[in-house]
Amino acid sequence: MNTNHRRSISKVMAGVLVALASVASAAPAEAHAIAAQGNASSLLSAASSTLPTGTWLYTVTIPSPDSADFVFQGNETYARDGGYSEADQLSFSPGYLATPGHGTWAFVSGRTFLLTYVNLTYDASGTATGTGKVRQRATLDRSGNTYQGAGDFFYYDTTGAAVFNGTFTITAVRIDVEAPQ
Repeated sequence: MNTNHRRSISKVMAGVLVALASVASAAPAEAHAIAAQGNASSLLSAASSTLPTGTWLYTVTIPSPDSADFVFQGNETYARDGGYSEADQLSFSPGYLATPGHGTWAFVSGRTFLLTYVNLTYDASGTATGTGKVRQRATLDRSGNTYQGAGDFFYYDTTGAAVFNGTFTITAVRIDVEAPQ
């Protein structure tokens, strides 16, 4: 290969590298500029309107045929790679303790997704009592800022035998970024 040909290839490659670098830095620069203008929430909401990724405040209702329904709240985070974590008020009830839940989620179709998570349970003295498992199907609204769903839950003793189960409904509201006043 002659020297002129090598120089031409080097110039073309340098141009390609400069172009790639400018494209790669454009999105973070735009996001930074939008965030600086106070619109980070809008950017994040627009990007996630069809994904449950992010953090949510949820309300669960467990129906009771004998008395009032049991209602509690929790916080949950859906990771883009399918990971999930949550903590709720029920986990700190007297006589019942549980670790935060960890699990996975996946899309079924459209805006509908499935979730399964597990937590470890304890009695009031801190002795392990088993595990809990929750399975849920939910659908995001068109804005991507709320969802509704239903599912079932199971509690297992330390031998893996099922000791209690039931169903629930859930509603959730996305927690967006807010600037302090």
